[in-house]
Amino acid sequence: MTLPLTSSPDPGLAALEHARQRHRAQPLVRAIGSRGLGPYRGYAELLAAMARLRRDGARLIKIGDSVHGEPLLALELGQTAGRPCARTSVVIAGLHPIEWIGVETALTLTERLLGRDLENRSVLVMPIANPDGLLRVERNLRAGRRRFVRHNAHGVDLNRNFDVHWGHKNLLARLVPWVFRPGHHAASEPEVTAIAEALGGRRVDRSLSLHSFGGAVLYPRGDSMSRIPDGDEHREWAQRIAAHADRRPYRALPSWRFGFGATMGGLELDWFHSRHGAVSLLAECSRGGIGLRPARLLDPFAWFNPPQPGAVARRIAQAAEGFVAGELS
Repeated sequence: MTLPLTSSPDPGLAALEHARQRHRAQPLVRAIGSRGLGPYRGYAELLAAMARLRRDGARLIKIGDSVHGEPLLALELGQTAGRPCARTSVVIAGLHPIEWIGVETALTLTERLLGRDLENRSVLVMPIANPDGLLRVERNLRAGRRRFVRHNAHGVDLNRNFDVHWGHKNLLARLVPWVFRPGHHAASEPEVTAIAEALGGRRVDRSLSLHSFGGAVLYPRGDSMSRIPDGDEHREWAQRIAAHADRRPYRALPSWRFGFGATMGGLELDWFHSRHGAVSLLAECSRGGIGLRPARLLDPFAWFNPPQPGAVARRIAQAAEGFVAGELS
C-alpha cells in the first residue's frame, strides 16, 4: 500500500516521505524472488513500513543525515525523552547494509512493542542506520550484481567507528584493512555522530544491536578479553534470548570469543556499555542463508540473509521483546 504525502509539519515524517518518493521503485521481490533470495523489501518499502508504524502509534524522529543526505530516522515508543526517571532501550540495525535481516527484525520488534505497556520507559528503534549503504546494496540486487557491501558512502565500517577503543585492530583487520576501515578518527562518520548525539541526554540502560549472521547473541567485550563487572547480567539475558531465537538455540558468548579471540575496537556493542552503562547485546540474526542452492553460494546477499526473513524476524523479535521492554532478568 502506498501512503499519501501529507502537509504535516512533522520534520521526521516530511523527511521520510521525501526520501520514499525519491527512491520509489517496483517491489524488490520482483527483482530477487526468482533468484531465491527471499521476499525482502527495498528502501522505499521499508520507509513505508516505518510510516505505518508511526500511524499505529510510534513517534517518528529524524536524528540526522547520512553522507549522501538520506534521513537517519528513529521510531520512539513509550515515554518521550526527558520525562523524569524514564529509561531508554535502544535497538539499532543496518549498520552493515548487506545485513537486511536485522532491519526486518527491528521493524518486527517495533510492531510487537506497540502493543505493550512500557510504563516509564522509552524505546528508541533505529532500523536503518546506514541508508546510503542499503541503497547501494539495493541497486546491486536490482541489477543482478553480486557484491559484498559493508561500509557507508565514505567506505567506513560504521561498526568500527564508535569512540570506544577506536583504532584497535586485530590481525585480520590488518590483513584486510579495506574490510574493517574504522574511519579517519573516532565518530568521524555522520551516522555514528547522529546516534551518539541522539542518545546524549537519555538514560540508556539497555541496547540491542541486530546484525547477521552466526546464530549468536553477543555481549561485551569485543575490544578486550577482560571480563566486565556486570557480566553475569549480560550473560543471563544473552542466554535467555539465545534459547528462544530459533528452534535450535543460538550461542550466547562474549564478543571476543565469537571472533575466535580476535579483539577489535570501535564497536557499538562496547560503546553502549562503556558510554552509557547499558546492558548491551548484539544478535547475529540467523545462521546465514546459503542453504542447498548452488546459486546462493555465489551471492553475498544470500550469505547474510535467510530466504525466509519473516519467520526468522518473528522468532528473534519474540525472544528479545522482554529485554527491550525492560523486564527484569
